[in-house]
Amino acid sequence: MARLPQEKINEIRHSVDIVDVIGQYLPLEKSGRNYKALCPFHDDKNPSMSVSPDKQIFMCFVCGTGGNVFTFLQKYLKISYIESVKKVAELGRVDLRDYHLDVEKRPENKEHVALYQMHQEAQKIYSYYLNTKLGLEAKTYLMNRHFTDDLIKEFQIGYAPIDPVLHTAFSKLGYSEIDMVKSGLVIESQSHFDRYHDRIMFPLYNQQGQVVGFSGRIYKPTQTDSKYINSPESDIFVKGQTLYHYHQCREAVKQAGFIYLLEGFMDVIAMYKAGIENTVAIMGTALTKGHIQALRRLTTQVYLCLDGDQAGQAAMSKAARELEEAGFKVKIIVLPDGHDPDEIYEEHGQLGLEEALHKTLKPIEFLMDFEYRMVDPLNYDDRKNYLEKMCFEITQITDDIDRDYYMHILSSKSGFSYEVIAQHVAGMKPKKEEYVYQEVKKTIRLVDKYKKAEHDLLFYMLNSKDVAAKYEAKAGFMYNDQYRVIASYIVDYYRHHTFIEVADLIDSIQKEELVQTVLEISQSALPLPYEEKAIDDYIQTIASNARKMKKDQLLEQFNYILDPSQKAQILSEIVKLESEKESI
Repeated sequence: MARLPQEKINEIRHSVDIVDVIGQYLPLEKSGRNYKALCPFHDDKNPSMSVSPDKQIFMCFVCGTGGNVFTFLQKYLKISYIESVKKVAELGRVDLRDYHLDVEKRPENKEHVALYQMHQEAQKIYSYYLNTKLGLEAKTYLMNRHFTDDLIKEFQIGYAPIDPVLHTAFSKLGYSEIDMVKSGLVIESQSHFDRYHDRIMFPLYNQQGQVVGFSGRIYKPTQTDSKYINSPESDIFVKGQTLYHYHQCREAVKQAGFIYLLEGFMDVIAMYKAGIENTVAIMGTALTKGHIQALRRLTTQVYLCLDGDQAGQAAMSKAARELEEAGFKVKIIVLPDGHDPDEIYEEHGQLGLEEALHKTLKPIEFLMDFEYRMVDPLNYDDRKNYLEKMCFEITQITDDIDRDYYMHILSSKSGFSYEVIAQHVAGMKPKKEEYVYQEVKKTIRLVDKYKKAEHDLLFYMLNSKDVAAKYEAKAGFMYNDQYRVIASYIVDYYRHHTFIEVADLIDSIQKEELVQTVLEISQSALPLPYEEKAIDDYIQTIASNARKMKKDQLLEQFNYILDPSQKAQILSEIVKLESEKESI
């Protein structure tokens, strides 16, 4: 079989639109001719990644990460270059059967492989037992809770019988008892036995859709143990990185434009019963940075719907703040009577749940109500503390109309005058700075006029074959090492093409530091079309730099040479360099 030539790689890249591909992984928002998104390659709080459908490239203007569709998949999915090419070929339906692609097999952690395999086997075993005589009572319980066969299949719900079926199966399959215990599915005491018995089993998945744990629920009135038992954390199950239903909700989130963030997996299932699939649950843990990073890959709009009790609402307040600070647009749903979605669905059905979900609050509105419940209206100190807390929150609001509105609300709740509140807010420094501008400033570097000339000339070389030809004929050299190599790539590219597609050019370069430089230059805000005089000035400046550096070298030699004739020769060369200034 033939190896994959560059022409075929270009065909593969042209078979897809980078906007469509990145849009499968990140929520994109139209911004002029381009699209923007929160950059997944750094802790982005304002959309700083731009995707250009015209140039078929992406670039983050904060961390500098950029490239074409292959680059994005490499970095985002942490795969090799050739794997990214194969993936794009699949998306673009390009036939590669006649080509040989060497894909390096990444080393696998054997212990992790065993853990994944045992969890997959456990899920099959539990699913089997739910449909046997042993699981009949558990199945009846589910049916009484409006679980259909399709719903059970969708969420792969099963049953753990009383007997130690997993330990027996794992032993027959040859797994070591050390690995069984590491999996969390088997417990070691005086002997080995299954962690779960006589419970309805709900598998828990990682972001890639692999089973990594379980939650077991009691179902008999006579059972007095904990209502739920979750798998302990293991090498493959980390609660701070696990969101229930994550791998299944991607398309629904994309269509809805937002995601419901819920407390537990039963809430997700209740929403699914009501036809709402853009949901994930944090499994009763606090929201973590891992959760936030995972959410960012799906959307920038979150509807928070945690438990309605005091602890749940406190968690909601904290989560809302963390999400807003991470750049999300947040709405909060406070369900009636402290109920959760599962309870509302059971009591009021689909229409009752849909009605409850439509009542949303902005985080500031929720916080004002939540904090006010802890205030004694007759206690001055309580009201003053409440005022100061809420004034600080109001300083975070950037819209003047919204800020004025909430100051009036605060005046009504606290009993202090609007004027006092306005004065207090004005005296507070907002916590949120212009984050994006602070970070962008870090990327600004002072450059001398020679480097600027080389930089700007490269921009016009990227946009014109004639400029590249003029550079090759009249300059042919740049003193910045990166720019010199990039110029040679550009000149070589034009030998086979009439115009440059940046996405193709960077694919032929592949060296990351050069690719980032090409992307930065290609995004420069320089006027097009170019003026001939400007190009001539750049070339003259570059030539001037060459003369200057040559003169410096000659002067250094002059200082170390004693022979008068050699000194005279060096002086002659210096004079010649000076005379060349007028000839360009």
